[in-house]
Amino acid sequence: MASQTIFNSESDEDNWVIQINQLVSETNLTILSKIPVCIYQVPKSLSCVMPEAFTPQLIAIGPYNHFCPELYPMERFKVCSAKRVLDYFNKHDFKHLVEQLHNTAPYIRACYHKYLDLKDDTLLYTIAIDALFLIELYHNYLDVKVSSSFLAGLEQAQMSGVKTKNAIIRDMIMVENQIPTYMLMRILSIGSSKPVDSVEEELGSMLLSFCDKHCPFKLTNKPITCSEAVSKYYHILDLMYHMAVSQQEKPDIVTLEIEDVTSSIEAGNYKRSSSENEDEDTMLKKVKDPIIWILGFLKKLKDMQIPRPIKRHIDAIVNISSIDYGSSETSPSKEKAPVVITIPSVCELHSVGIRFEPSQDGIIAIEFDEKKGIFYLPLIKLDVNSEVIMRNLVAHEALTKPNFLIFTKYTELMREIIDSEKDVKILKESNIIKSNSSLGIKEIEQLFNGMSKSIGPTKTKELDGTINKVTKYYHEKRKANLYRNFTEYVYSSWKFFTLLSTFVLLAMTAIQTVCTAYDCSKVLKRT
Repeated sequence: MASQTIFNSESDEDNWVIQINQLVSETNLTILSKIPVCIYQVPKSLSCVMPEAFTPQLIAIGPYNHFCPELYPMERFKVCSAKRVLDYFNKHDFKHLVEQLHNTAPYIRACYHKYLDLKDDTLLYTIAIDALFLIELYHNYLDVKVSSSFLAGLEQAQMSGVKTKNAIIRDMIMVENQIPTYMLMRILSIGSSKPVDSVEEELGSMLLSFCDKHCPFKLTNKPITCSEAVSKYYHILDLMYHMAVSQQEKPDIVTLEIEDVTSSIEAGNYKRSSSENEDEDTMLKKVKDPIIWILGFLKKLKDMQIPRPIKRHIDAIVNISSIDYGSSETSPSKEKAPVVITIPSVCELHSVGIRFEPSQDGIIAIEFDEKKGIFYLPLIKLDVNSEVIMRNLVAHEALTKPNFLIFTKYTELMREIIDSEKDVKILKESNIIKSNSSLGIKEIEQLFNGMSKSIGPTKTKELDGTINKVTKYYHEKRKANLYRNFTEYVYSSWKFFTLLSTFVLLAMTAIQTVCTAYDCSKVLKRT
């Protein structure tokens, strides 16, 4: 069986040789060393749960999917958009525009993770058509407060129907369907006679307006200026990610090993003697096989269709299986199981008096006020596009920031605290979740329950600390409530218990008197 290859013909091989010679040149090596990869193809490990959320369904943008046969019918629509923008700028010669972009080919290739099996001219034509289409589309979102726009006379792009518009928006935000913001800026600079600073401000206004409209997270304080939206962020998905997470990133990540967990448990500060340890080890060996059998049974049960509240508790128990019961030493080469979030549901938290309020600064500001019993969560706006957008934000984070998976952690948290439609209702009443009429309570619950299943549980120090504080507060309040209810019940029923005790005492005294007179032991032996 022949091995697979990236080449389809001999011309592809010739093109590869040309590109390699270009890449190893001193100039291009400098570009590659300065420009990080920012546009990826989504691996199957991330897309397997919902592949359609990462594969364009209507329109292709960028070289990864531009020539996909299923999407190519929309090429005519993109070309018409490109022609309208060129006519507005009086740049009627599309070929001349592409020639002016010729020196950007190495930069474009450096941005994409996958090898682009395209000649420079083909690549530049692809980028130019798609960029002009995006410019016209983003113009629909231009902030009306911006005066003297250089696109003020450009005709608004017309999209047939709400479904088509939503499909295009979902495709635009996908990881694989991105174009570097630098190329949008370069093309606008060529077409406009305005100063570069003015062009940058207006492009940034368009991008920020698009993100404000479609980003699921509503920020009270916008941390990004129009200029920064163009100069600091690689593409529209990268910009939306930073708006959701907030600019005050704190990549303070801790890697928790099994030893760390056990040491924190042993922080009760009591020391056991060596004989106690030996007794415990002997007992542990005796119960090793039953424990392993029970954990194996729970793993099978977890895969069955069972209620989520029960499944959540089974997940926490199954996580114990990562510990080696047969040995006191842990092999350094053995991969440690990640920590699974265990936190009560919204209803359970609400039952002990915990209130939910929207935070003011995105996901990075998730916190818990123990004194007031307030759990601060970011306000999230949901519509028919939100699930695809959120999944691509998770994938973008996993591919570009593997050591700072704060957004992924947020989706895991929401998945764990939302077990039922009642949980969603409480969060809606607390202004944590807002949705339009097209998205019902059931759809919202299903959206969160399906999120982040393709990514293993993550470890983030600050958010993990917040989750632990909420869980601890819940259990302490629950114990206190049980004790208070029991005490109130006893105090409120003291007359009944006094009467009952008196009756029992009199009955026992009477029995004792009778047995003393008639020798009950002999009577019982006869019977």
